[in-house]
Amino acid sequence: MKKTSHKYLILAILLGIAFHGGAMFLTLETTYDALIHLFFAEHYANNWFEPWNFKWYTGFSVMSYPPLVHQSMAAFSLIGGLKFGLFTVSILSVILFITGVYRFSLLMSSNKTVASYAALLAVFSSSFVETLHVFGQLPSIIGIAVLMHALPETYSWLKTGKYRYLLTSLSLIAVTVTSHHVTPIFGMIFFIFPIIGMVILDISREEVNSNKEITFKLFIKNFRKQFKRNLTFGMLSLVVIIGCILPYWINSKNNPITQVPIPHGSRDNFLEITSSGFVFFLIPWGVLLFLMPYFFYRYFSKRYLFFGLSFTLLLILGTGGTTPIPKIILGENAFSILTLDRFSLWASIMSLPLFGELAYRFVEGDLKQLIQQKFGILYHRLIGGILVGLFLSITIFTTNLERFRPAQPQKIKMLPIVNFLNQDQHDQWRYLTLGFGDQMAWLAAKTNAMTVDGNYHSARRLPELTTRPIERLENSKFKGVAGIGSLQQFLTTPEKYNLKYIFSNDKFYDPILYFCGWQRLSHLENGIMVWEKLNVAPLSSILPKEDVATWQKIVWGIIPFLTVIFAIIINIQSLFFRRLKNKPEIIPAYLNNKYTHTQFSSGVLKSLHIWVVILGVTLGFWLYMFYVKNESQISPENLVTAYYDALDFNEFEKSYQFIDPESKISISQFMLEVSVTDGLLSSYAKLDAIRTETITETDSLVTLKVHTNWITPLEKISKTDFKTIVKRNRKWFLKLDKVDSDLPPDQLYSHNVTGYFNQGRRRITTEQTHHEDVLKQPVLEIISAKLVKFNSHYAIIGEVQNIDNVPADVVLKGTLYNDQNKELATYNAKFHVKHKLMPKEVSSFRINFEGIAWSKTKDSIPKTFNPEEFTPVEFEEHPTKFNLQAAGNVSNSDLYKYSVLSDVKVHPETIKGTLFNSGLHEITVPQLLITYYDQNKKMVWVDHLFLEHGIRQQRKHYFEYNFTTHKQLTIVNEDMSNCYVNGLPNAAISNKIVPNRIANHTNTELQKIAHPLYSFVKIEMNSYIGNPK
Repeated sequence: MKKTSHKYLILAILLGIAFHGGAMFLTLETTYDALIHLFFAEHYANNWFEPWNFKWYTGFSVMSYPPLVHQSMAAFSLIGGLKFGLFTVSILSVILFITGVYRFSLLMSSNKTVASYAALLAVFSSSFVETLHVFGQLPSIIGIAVLMHALPETYSWLKTGKYRYLLTSLSLIAVTVTSHHVTPIFGMIFFIFPIIGMVILDISREEVNSNKEITFKLFIKNFRKQFKRNLTFGMLSLVVIIGCILPYWINSKNNPITQVPIPHGSRDNFLEITSSGFVFFLIPWGVLLFLMPYFFYRYFSKRYLFFGLSFTLLLILGTGGTTPIPKIILGENAFSILTLDRFSLWASIMSLPLFGELAYRFVEGDLKQLIQQKFGILYHRLIGGILVGLFLSITIFTTNLERFRPAQPQKIKMLPIVNFLNQDQHDQWRYLTLGFGDQMAWLAAKTNAMTVDGNYHSARRLPELTTRPIERLENSKFKGVAGIGSLQQFLTTPEKYNLKYIFSNDKFYDPILYFCGWQRLSHLENGIMVWEKLNVAPLSSILPKEDVATWQKIVWGIIPFLTVIFAIIINIQSLFFRRLKNKPEIIPAYLNNKYTHTQFSSGVLKSLHIWVVILGVTLGFWLYMFYVKNESQISPENLVTAYYDALDFNEFEKSYQFIDPESKISISQFMLEVSVTDGLLSSYAKLDAIRTETITETDSLVTLKVHTNWITPLEKISKTDFKTIVKRNRKWFLKLDKVDSDLPPDQLYSHNVTGYFNQGRRRITTEQTHHEDVLKQPVLEIISAKLVKFNSHYAIIGEVQNIDNVPADVVLKGTLYNDQNKELATYNAKFHVKHKLMPKEVSSFRINFEGIAWSKTKDSIPKTFNPEEFTPVEFEEHPTKFNLQAAGNVSNSDLYKYSVLSDVKVHPETIKGTLFNSGLHEITVPQLLITYYDQNKKMVWVDHLFLEHGIRQQRKHYFEYNFTTHKQLTIVNEDMSNCYVNGLPNAAISNKIVPNRIANHTNTELQKIAHPLYSFVKIEMNSYIGNPK
């Protein structure tokens, strides 16, 4: 029996190494957390005793996460690099988990064969596979694995009182806490406390003849007898949990988590959001769901009663927000911070010993005999084949879940980005990645450059991040108003963070980058677009950091590895020396509790059958409803939803399948019609919501009114379309709308333009060449500027002109003061200015003063997406003065100025007209700047309008703009004495460069309007070119 059991265990370990070791080379780098742990490992590899990391969030302390797993990776990286360390620790985690399940199962069953079965099943456990190959949560795996190794030692101490067991159990708990801080805390509740109860029940059982004779009085008596031993273990465990990572607890006290909770799928209502239920409940449980009656039957037998309570509680907590019970148990704060998938993981692990027991009884025990006796050998084999097939299918599916539901963008080659950051001192500024997914952590590990973003949200420090429920700026488009709102503040005032470079892997962000004043540099060889912001100062040579006492650094750098060394010595030396001295093997106390598998309960077998039928019917009904809800052509509503979804993800071939086959249109023609137009809606919008309304309906023809909401980086767009749906051969198809053919008169065009090119560094040298290669700043003039108040908000409006002979990139920074010259707020111009000005070009501007959104608990995050909304600064005192700084830098990109305004018609509430693209590039996102004037032709307000559709070359596009109404708009201050250009007084530049400026020169451009508040408007054009050639 021993040989067979050890063979099964060895087989389980070998299978685990082969299966997971092979799969992790394909999956591990695409998981959610693996590359984050790799980033931490890189920190320890280079700064073992320094807890402060400058690379993320303008600096954070790595003492915010237990270090053992990361330090282990760092140690192994000295042999073969960081990824070698990652994969080595991952394989060790597999071995620890399998052997941990074996020892935990041996503790529970006192049967080595049952424990070996459990170890074999643990290899393919879907919860373990998901945690490793989808989530990449290595510290969680190692933490629970080592805790399972500690459980038999804990039992032995509590049962026998021998101090060597106390020492071995505490040594393993020390390794657990230095691996993962949450595991030992909840492990004490869900694993250690049930062990204490089981020990008391076992002692009570030894005093009576059967389990039925164990009374509550006897239990209390033995509880009192064991109290000192239990208290000793509890107090010493608390000392170990606190002492081994004491710097972590000190850091947590000094830097408590005061962030807005980040939404997580494990907290969703699984009945409403089925995708979350599938990932965080169905997959972790897998085939175990069908065996629930057996688990409850065994766990609520007297010996396992406390494990039954723990198992039930874990099961309930793992249901997330499906019921209010988890929030009631955990409390709102813990519920909002914790990810609840860990409870399903622990519950599934707790069921593995009983799963192994059931498998043993099914394969070679009493359950086999009962099934064959009642239903025959064929039924037994059929059930076995179905269970094995389902078990392995779920495992294989989970391993390849990334292929079915990609969580990351395609793998990005980091070398070109690293080379870019290393050259020309680019790493002296901070950078930001967009559309990188968790690969941003791998980039951070490969370069010394710093980013304002990060991938460990508990370490976020900037209020612009902590007040928003976003994990990182990198994926801000998925977080609606919160994400885009946070990103806008970083893009508008990048000098605040020394942010100069952005690496974009998602063109969705391109328009917001352009209209916030960023300019494209080039595509790197890996396809990443580099954006640059001019006029940003480099980082200081000395950066602030939060230092800690030297003793904390020493403890943090030494204690975790010492716990491993001590645990290995304590737990292995006794076995080693006992073998050397040929002493007989000591039988652990937990092996004395034999459970005889002689007669499987017919009632349990019957309940299993009934449960499987109920669960099968439930799952079948759910699958049917899922089919009805998602089958594309079963109803007109489903067809329209599927068609828009396919267009949203650029799946043109799929969307073509929904087109009426009798329309006789080829897929080439279809793709040409839907993709020929560019623009904010066509190229940069993501479908946020869709609603259909039936207008007319017959058996074979339906007309639908389709309401759609689209998310773009610049504004929200709501559209209403009418679609005709026809039924052919029991399937619904969509009739295509007619295409508006705007044909330009000529085929070939030419355009004589003045071009600009900046050489940059001309000599091949790393020395500074400012005196010969850096162009002087273009001269700008602030023609007018004034501070206005509207609806209790403040803004600076005015006009700026490039009076130089070279194109200028313009940055406008406004600051507000009170009468005592106390600074109240500062911000930059964002959308309401043309950031690129050709020589002598004028632009109106407006600077809004934005505060940190939702920084107060009374604020609520809007449920609808509207990037135009912003949180104004709350002033303690009223602003009365302003300072305006204009900075210009030579620009040679994004200088397209060939949009022409014509056919303007003014109405009482709107202004309509036509924009014509007279140039050779398609205007992707046209913008209008509308400046309002009073009856004396004095500027009083500046507004803007983004057009939804692009304008192709030599074509026109109609627009309609609704006049704004600010009834409470007042001018606070028109004094321009504190206006500066490139650091020099604006008045001095104005008097020297343009001493004889024609007053009111732009008045001839004003359009007369019939409006109760305003008398004139001026319209200026701005153009974003998505694909310059």
